[in-house]
Amino acid sequence: MIAGMSSVLLLSSNGAGMGHLTRLLAYARRMPADVHRHVVSLSQAVPVVGAEGLPWEYLASQGASGLRPAAWRRLFADQLTEVLDRVDPDVLVFDGTHPYSGLDAALAAHPRTRAVWSRRGMWRPGRNTDQLDKASWFDTVLEPGDLCAAADRGATAGVPDTDVVRVPPVTLVDTDQLQDRAAARAALGLPAQGRLALVSLGAGNINDTGDEVGAAAAALTDRGIGVCVTAPAIAENAYAGDVHLVRHFPLSEHYRAFDLVVAAAGYNSVHESLRLGVPTLLVPNTHTSLDDQEGRAREAARRGWALSAPTLTGGRAAPLVEELLDRGADLARAAQAADPGNGAPDAARAILAVGDAA
Repeated sequence: MIAGMSSVLLLSSNGAGMGHLTRLLAYARRMPADVHRHVVSLSQAVPVVGAEGLPWEYLASQGASGLRPAAWRRLFADQLTEVLDRVDPDVLVFDGTHPYSGLDAALAAHPRTRAVWSRRGMWRPGRNTDQLDKASWFDTVLEPGDLCAAADRGATAGVPDTDVVRVPPVTLVDTDQLQDRAAARAALGLPAQGRLALVSLGAGNINDTGDEVGAAAAALTDRGIGVCVTAPAIAENAYAGDVHLVRHFPLSEHYRAFDLVVAAAGYNSVHESLRLGVPTLLVPNTHTSLDDQEGRAREAARRGWALSAPTLTGGRAAPLVEELLDRGADLARAAQAADPGNGAPDAARAILAVGDAA
């Protein structure tokens, strides 16, 4: 550690997407420049951190390692202990819903380092309840809020305020950091003219209208709206429609390139779309193990912030696209009016306060 300087180790779990890593970067961006920030992640997407100017390293998850769980836990504990000895952080911040066994051993071997568990809510009811006991591994539990928290029926919703530091919803990008429409489209290599929609529904086949991605693409193309996707496999299988592959991290910096968003209802996708003012149709992923995307999407629709549908197949996509074109601007304005502001600065202060208290 650099003498006289705070040092924070940001540790993200693997997860199914970029949410955990992105949230940690939202905290890191709001810390003073003289705070040494070091990222360790079990996500293979971790090289994107290089664009933030932060040092990073990758540790293989149990699945990626091919090891049996017990062997991987021992390896993880040893690897993380080595990182803690080398980086010697004042604070470790773990973002994830399942603190890995081995993390406790690494922290015990490096008692100088304080620990924070960054843990979003909206868990599926009755799921993951055994993980709450792992709060004892940490000095502080930090909960980034959810605009749709009124629908939260998961285990974390019952945790008293005295046991957790709750902050407003967290996103990496704020509206004042958005590129204007022309610059955003130029940066992404998109047409300067015409309407464009971002379709972010995970893996799919854009040729198959029986698939969510394909149904969305067909309905948008019928209205003369270009389709933008982030998955190369989808773009490469594109049919004759106006389909564009967009690659940038963080993509949310360029959200003004899009007239509409059709997205799953994960934490990041919902809060980025609603906070940044893009008319949004949510199609929750019903196969998530823990994230209650259905509850989040229903609440966003109930509040009049977005449209929500359980599926776009079977001819449902076209009327939903029509409704989004008709009502989207009003929905986006309502969502922005209800936004309590970005909780990332509060979270960054809370993290640094844990280190100051050491």
